[in-house]
Amino acid sequence: MSSNSVNIPEHVIKEVVMWLVKVQDDDLTTQEQQTLLAWRNENHLHELAWQRAENLGMTLQKIPPDLGKQVLGRSATMDRREFAKHLGLLLTLVPIGGVTYKYAPWQAVLADIKTATGEQRTIQLADGSQLMLNTDSAVDLAFNDTQRLVKLYRGEIYIKTAKDSAQRPFLVQTAQGQLHALGTEFVVRQHADYSYLGVIDSAVDVLPKDDPQQNLIIEKGQQTRFDSTGIEAPSPLDDNANAWIHGVIYADNMPLSEFISYLKRYRTGVITCDESCDDIYVSGSFQINDPDHILHVLEKTRPIEIEWRTRFWAKISKKQH
Repeated sequence: MSSNSVNIPEHVIKEVVMWLVKVQDDDLTTQEQQTLLAWRNENHLHELAWQRAENLGMTLQKIPPDLGKQVLGRSATMDRREFAKHLGLLLTLVPIGGVTYKYAPWQAVLADIKTATGEQRTIQLADGSQLMLNTDSAVDLAFNDTQRLVKLYRGEIYIKTAKDSAQRPFLVQTAQGQLHALGTEFVVRQHADYSYLGVIDSAVDVLPKDDPQQNLIIEKGQQTRFDSTGIEAPSPLDDNANAWIHGVIYADNMPLSEFISYLKRYRTGVITCDESCDDIYVSGSFQINDPDHILHVLEKTRPIEIEWRTRFWAKISKKQH
């Protein structure tokens, strides 16, 4: 298959647009250059997205003249949002028998409230509700006279709703549907193909985007996943569903590869875990504010060795005796 015919996933578009905006705004530091290189080498789709970004001049020849003129003729006054919007649109081009345009998900890049990798942020909303963003998350708020709406574009949030004197519904919108909080405390995570909901207190009504009539109320102590057409049967709330709110990862005989997948959400760079570690498991409680310390502890307490190619690129393998 030609690389030009590969459709780049939305989450990769978001990431490359963030890098492009960073490069456009300022020269990258040495550390940022190393992180970008690690990101490009982590996945072939990352490198493909970057190559398309570097070849925007060629891509522009396929775009209608008015749009091409807007991008090529970007003035010094064009703001960051507009620049990111055009870049996002260019990267969604899929030239199969002509040019196809589709909706470009640059909202996460442009969101009003967001966190960087490893950062958490707590916000008191105007109605008294509490909103907490986990690592690498992005939301917009749309409060008006009829509703209180949080739009989750990326990452994970915790919400503790407050009573509203105007009795406006409290809603959370994800890519797959809408959640109606029924006076509650809950967490929501946006994945590429589905949304996750964990209810800590009270209840939340889940309405899939393409079939809202198939709604389901998830009760306290339950969790579920849903896509745009349906909702999984609820199951007991996982220990890690809200552990991040307290800055902790819990592991109970968790496969090392699964634990590392969770940990690397909180650390900039690339961490890989090869197949030799498939029979290694992790148990314990770990503070997520220092991922490097966690890696050091694992290397001391588990039969593994960590090869550091750079500060931002680590490979974990089973220790050879």
